[in-house]
Amino acid sequence: MSQIKLHSPVPKTLVSQKRFCHLGLLLMILFFALISTVMAEEPNLAASSTTVASRVVNGDVLYYSTLHDAFEAVLSAEAGGGTYNNPDEITLLADIVLDESIFLDTPKHIRLITDGGTRTIMRGNGNLDYPLFYVSGDLASLTLGKPETEGSLTSVGSLIIDGGYLNSPPVIANAPLIAISGRDAKLIMYDGVFIQNNYNRGTGVGTGLYQNGAGVFIRTAENDMDRLAEFVMKGGVIRGNTCDIQSNLAHGGGVMITGFALFTMEGGIIMNNTAYINGGGFMSGSRGSINKTGGIIYGNDAPPELRNTSVNGIASPTIYGHAVFIANPETGWFRNDTVGENESLSYFGHPTDVGVAGEGDNWDSYNKTVFRRNLLIASIAVPVILAAGGIVFFLVRKKIRQRRKETKSAAINLDELANELTFQEKKVFDLLFTDQSLKMIADVLELTYAGVKFHCNKIYDKMNVKNRKELLAKYK
Repeated sequence: MSQIKLHSPVPKTLVSQKRFCHLGLLLMILFFALISTVMAEEPNLAASSTTVASRVVNGDVLYYSTLHDAFEAVLSAEAGGGTYNNPDEITLLADIVLDESIFLDTPKHIRLITDGGTRTIMRGNGNLDYPLFYVSGDLASLTLGKPETEGSLTSVGSLIIDGGYLNSPPVIANAPLIAISGRDAKLIMYDGVFIQNNYNRGTGVGTGLYQNGAGVFIRTAENDMDRLAEFVMKGGVIRGNTCDIQSNLAHGGGVMITGFALFTMEGGIIMNNTAYINGGGFMSGSRGSINKTGGIIYGNDAPPELRNTSVNGIASPTIYGHAVFIANPETGWFRNDTVGENESLSYFGHPTDVGVAGEGDNWDSYNKTVFRRNLLIASIAVPVILAAGGIVFFLVRKKIRQRRKETKSAAINLDELANELTFQEKKVFDLLFTDQSLKMIADVLELTYAGVKFHCNKIYDKMNVKNRKELLAKYK
């Protein structure tokens, strides 16, 4: 009997086709697995409707669905991060609302720019207790905008960082828009950037490291005076911010410093900010420093739409410093009038006392204000005025005689006092008697500007003078 075959033999061509299909299917699976892995490790290489930021890496444009993702890509990278002068660039491609702060907590350097249009970063109601940007890392920097293109008269695009107070309903926050606290950390701002419309009432959680001021707040971590946090304002506008904090130290509508820190103003405009006590445009505690060589801080003599204003708050019946206020515990230096483009201001805090304020500048003080008020009242009684004048004349004459004796004695004892100076202080001391500025002295001695100020303050203490002007008058 013949054997019955239950299955027909499969043609060789069909077997080959099945093997080819299996191989093709396997290759497709591997391809899609590879694509999924790449997409999981890198942001999209193509823009989409949800893209809000981009950056260029090795010639490729990488796109991100959130600004946090773009910042995190730089902060978490093992390499890159740029330098102060050449930071990694992130381009903002759309208007966004930030409901979560962006922290620069590693020593990386990031520049935020726009794609050529006007872009707005708005504070959301989900982010009331912290700054929108917080430069907390040592040696970290955030640069807003960039220098104008060579030969161009305008910046490319505008970057607006907005507190949302003009929204309906208004956003009322408990922190400034931007804070800097890392040692040697910097915020650098150029033309085309606007920091605006933030209302800070200062309630809720938080500490003095980020809860003061309304526009920009600066304080060096651990009060490290040798590694100051710094805000360098090269251009742009800080406007429409309000500080409604009711305490003895927390004021400052536009820019605020407490503790050791530095505000360097080379350009730009501070306008239409309000402080509910002191320092409508700029406010600094006695240990903060300001070095203004350019830009405008509008005062109470400007048109209403420009002027910075200090108004009465519930914590204090007196107000000072519509434009600038320095919380010097002895005198309280301030400027109410507009500080113009070509007018410089300087104040440098000291680790042990109130520092040197306003040398050569048009400062005023609340002691002078009280004196003028009392003098006006006293002018009603002529005999009292004459008696007061006699007393003042006697004291002034006595002071002049005493000063002459001190000056004469000082000339004799100068060599003895100079022996108390350190080697570095002697080098600074010699150059103080030249016409060189402190910046020029810093360049000659290859020191930082803050380092020269530190040595100056030590010299003033040892020489028993308050500032360079007194030093020259006493010893030159």
